[in-house]
Amino acid sequence: MNEIHTPAGNAVLVNALSSSMRSTLNGMESVPGLVRQVIEEGSWRNFTTPRGEQVTHTSFESFVTAKPTRGLGYSIDALVRLIADDDETISLVAEQLGRTVADLQQQSLSAEPIDAVQEPLWRDPSDDLEAASRAEEPSLDLANPVDRDALELRTVGKSGGWVWALKVARNVELSRGEGGQESDRRGAVDGSSVEKVSPAEFARRIGWATPRVMRYYRAWEKGVEKHGLPGFDQLKPGVDVVLPDAKTWAECFTAGRVNPDRAEALVAGAKEAGISVRKVIYAAGSPGAMKAAILADASTAEAARTALLERARNDGELRVALARTIARDPVFRKESAVEARKAERAEYVRHVADEGRVRTPAGQTLELPSKAREKAAKLLAVVDDPQATPEAVAEAYETVQMLTTQIVEADPDVQLREQRTRFSKALSTTAKSIQAIDPDDLAAVADDELRTKLTELQRQVNDLAALVVDEKPTHLRAV
Repeated sequence: MNEIHTPAGNAVLVNALSSSMRSTLNGMESVPGLVRQVIEEGSWRNFTTPRGEQVTHTSFESFVTAKPTRGLGYSIDALVRLIADDDETISLVAEQLGRTVADLQQQSLSAEPIDAVQEPLWRDPSDDLEAASRAEEPSLDLANPVDRDALELRTVGKSGGWVWALKVARNVELSRGEGGQESDRRGAVDGSSVEKVSPAEFARRIGWATPRVMRYYRAWEKGVEKHGLPGFDQLKPGVDVVLPDAKTWAECFTAGRVNPDRAEALVAGAKEAGISVRKVIYAAGSPGAMKAAILADASTAEAARTALLERARNDGELRVALARTIARDPVFRKESAVEARKAERAEYVRHVADEGRVRTPAGQTLELPSKAREKAAKLLAVVDDPQATPEAVAEAYETVQMLTTQIVEADPDVQLREQRTRFSKALSTTAKSIQAIDPDDLAAVADDELRTKLTELQRQVNDLAALVVDEKPTHLRAV
């Protein structure tokens, strides 16, 4: 129920459903779809009867069981049997009644046959001269095919779906202004020279809201693209065309105020996931309800988290937004740092266990002995555990580091290369730092403390140089 319709507009859906149910006691193909629309748009709550009486229901059950024309005149069990092959519609009915689907289905199996409980429904207003005369109160000209379609939608609307979309598509022109309503009604009965009307004007004649008319207009627009329907410029008031299969309707029609581009993406997403299109659109159209479910239910929150991450992998803007949120929030920032360190350490352990090699701090790649490989495999099981704590991963990481140290210390040649590389890196770093000092800047700001530090540094460098020159290189092996 995305918008409030007028009682007369709601009557279109209610009368269409009642008419379809009357047409066959086993249920027409259109009945489940009409039941869905009546529930989705809330038409059952407040509508006008063909005799001009306004009816209000506070429960869906009272709407179903009330005698015509104030309701459908059916038992709940009979209604369930009419929609038995449509799981989505049964779910919607169960939700309205506050019952489970299984309960409804079980009860309907043991109920009396539909013929035994069904009362005669009211006559179709299009066959009732008295009702038809009252339907002309909006000053509709029945010689005009535009007004005839408006009258049918206003009173009965027998088929719904593509039939309704055709009536909108052939009578509505977006570029037409709101003026000249009377001139819009002039023309031949076959519609050959009848002018189309604006969406707002057609909505006024039907008793709908303009956005509701536009939903059917957009559905036809999608049908042109997907099913090769005639374009709007090829349609004339009163002229029928061949329509697609009723099963294609859900692909093109979007209930509620959903942007067409959003609707197309939602339909594609529903098909990919194998989920009902209507359920997906409902979820997208109810952000407040979605947020409440995520906050209240852990499984819903987990589904939302998974979906958000999947989308973020292909959505750069979303990734940036998530990263920015985490970086700005102290709680998220701290947890993110902990998890990042945990992930890095786990990846290191995983790499060592998979490759059977370690890389020393000096950059040497060493093969793991067989016992060390066995131990690394056990550590891999620890870090791959989804429930592993940061402390457990840190311990596994430190154990691998210890294995690396043991391998280095067990081989004198490896230890010598490791020490030599470490000393070389330290000297290179020191040299780069000294080279970065501008002599002129240093001389301009030097004080006694800086001079003392520089003199001490020079002494240490001289001592190390003298040690290397005067002593044998092998002495460097002592740690």
